Amino acid sequence: MNKNTDNDNEYNYTQKGPAFMVNVTFCRLGRNIPAPFAGYVLPYVRKHIMQLEGDAPVTVLGAMWNGLACAAAVAEWAEDGGELLSLFVDPKARGCGVAGHLLDLMLEEGARLGKKSLYLNYILKDSELAAMDALVESRNGSLENGAPVCGIASDDFLDSPLLGPALRPGWKKPGNIRLFSELTQRQLEQLEVQEGLPVFLRPSALGEKVDPALSVVWVEDEEPAAFALSFQCGDRMFCLSSSWRGPRAPEGSFRALICTQVNQCWYRSGGSFVFFISPINPRSAAMAEWFTGGNYEPYTQREALIPIPANR
Repeated sequence: MNKNTDNDNEYNYTQKGPAFMVNVTFCRLGRNIPAPFAGYVLPYVRKHIMQLEGDAPVTVLGAMWNGLACAAAVAEWAEDGGELLSLFVDPKARGCGVAGHLLDLMLEEGARLGKKSLYLNYILKDSELAAMDALVESRNGSLENGAPVCGIASDDFLDSPLLGPALRPGWKKPGNIRLFSELTQRQLEQLEVQEGLPVFLRPSALGEKVDPALSVVWVEDEEPAAFALSFQCGDRMFCLSSSWRGPRAPEGSFRALICTQVNQCWYRSGGSFVFFISPINPRSAAMAEWFTGGNYEPYTQREALIPIPANR
């Protein structure tokens, strides 16, 4: 758990949790999330809420156990409802109702704002999936059918002849590869008009699910020829949001892109991580098989909707 600063004025208010949560308090935070809580909010969510203009309808809540930050939750509100963008509890503070109370506080905030529902989208497996599903259903929420997601542990890459080199000291990305953040404005515009690339897979359509420091592009004669876009979707968890290979991309270019992406994830997480691919079609399913020879964990990507009673 993270140590707090001595400046209590950093938090708008604090309140004690329910009686059974001994020494747990909850607080409202600003969009500029204080350092002790920042590690409990997904990086792309922190970036997104900081880029919102003016008094954008965003709620950021934190939890403290014995004065130490141990959890945070973020929701963004629209006209009729909101979306829970991030909810994370320190493993040492789990099992005592912190996540549930943060969710209840967020629903109370939605009711105060006159919203009707709160949308959730999460990727989990086994007991964590069951716990989150139960949390939603206990608040009268509805669960959508979960989509299967392949979760690949980075430790399984180490002995892979395809990806293992990217996790070893001295590995360097090929000269034709650019991070998304390194592209020129002209190259960014070219990505949006590639023939055969569906609109919903273009970078502009993916929005915050394109992390410029993780997403990579193969450039041929100064023009984009292939890409692999990704973002951080959890603690040491990364998700491939879109990939494309054009006719000008040479053999081996896509493998080099994925190696570069794996390398970037490795250094951001400081070690082991999980990489997710959604097998939404035969091509992406084959990609997951190609990564580890079928050695991956089945996760579920779930969508859920919790109604917000007006008198909550």
